[in-house]
Amino acid sequence: MAMVSDDGRGMTPEEINEFLTSGALFVKIATTTSDGWPTVSPVWYEWDGGSFLVVSKSRTGLVKNLRRDPRCGLLVDNPVLPYKRVSVQGEAEFLGEDFDWIPAVRRMVLRYLGEEGMSYAEATFEFPRVPFRIWPIRMSSWNGAGFDRTFRRDTVWHEVGE
Repeated sequence: MAMVSDDGRGMTPEEINEFLTSGALFVKIATTTSDGWPTVSPVWYEWDGGSFLVVSKSRTGLVKNLRRDPRCGLLVDNPVLPYKRVSVQGEAEFLGEDFDWIPAVRRMVLRYLGEEGMSYAEATFEFPRVPFRIWPIRMSSWNGAGFDRTFRRDTVWHEVGE
């Protein structure tokens, strides 16, 4: 793919949905620690067209940071050509104890590891999990075609729901 054209642009909502639901891309979630240091956690996710579902563990820095401050940054990017990406500024919502996270984790295992990963996942189902959703407030994207538009203009953030 020649990346020397002016075809680089933000993705349409349909392209964003397709990108976020295809392949086994990680979401990288940026939070801040209690003393203000930024940290990034790459995790599995499930996109439902409106939010990112993440199932984590209570002792992770990610969960501790989001419980203190639900604001976060997210990045899903393609590490090979075309270098597509979706960036998000969002807020976490922790789901209740009654939320059944096992079906979602089963779907994620199939997406990220395939059927051969299910035995590992099932062996961990006895351990407690912390499910939460990240609700996008603002999004920015790039279709990976041609020059990144930020060579010529500032990043454009779109309010979700506009």
